[in-house]
Amino acid sequence: MNIRRPVLSEHEAIHQFVKSVVNEIYGGLWSASPIEIENHDWSGAWIASSEAEIVGVLLTNGEWIDDLWVRQDQRDRGLGTTLLKYGEAEIARRHYEVSRLRVVKANRNATSFYIRHGWNIEREFRHETLPIDMLELAKRSDRSDRVCVGG
Repeated sequence: MNIRRPVLSEHEAIHQFVKSVVNEIYGGLWSASPIEIENHDWSGAWIASSEAEIVGVLLTNGEWIDDLWVRQDQRDRGLGTTLLKYGEAEIARRHYEVSRLRVVKANRNATSFYIRHGWNIEREFRHETLPIDMLELAKRSDRSDRVCVGG
């Protein structure tokens, strides 16, 4: 497993990977048709690859973990934990004392994952445009996160 920054030519593959995982997890929750997702600038992301295949993606922005996706066959193997640590460390290096993320409330697996890693539910709210409930989670930065992984 290799965790690295993507090259420009991989941005479309990252977008398609995230779209695939989003549809695997949330397909049918609020739309019968495939879910379209916004195409981010993935240049600041971390990607996990196994040989030539993308198997995980992490994207942070400010104090937020915007995206953390792991391919289904790679879950429960520690990859999500590793990517989460990259995100927490990156946010701490930006000198934020608290990391934040949002998760679909119905995604109990994700919520449990974050809680197991020390995150706390701060609030529940209705999504701005979709007919779903969301959770905002937060975690105080650990000083060791500042000197941890990736850079």
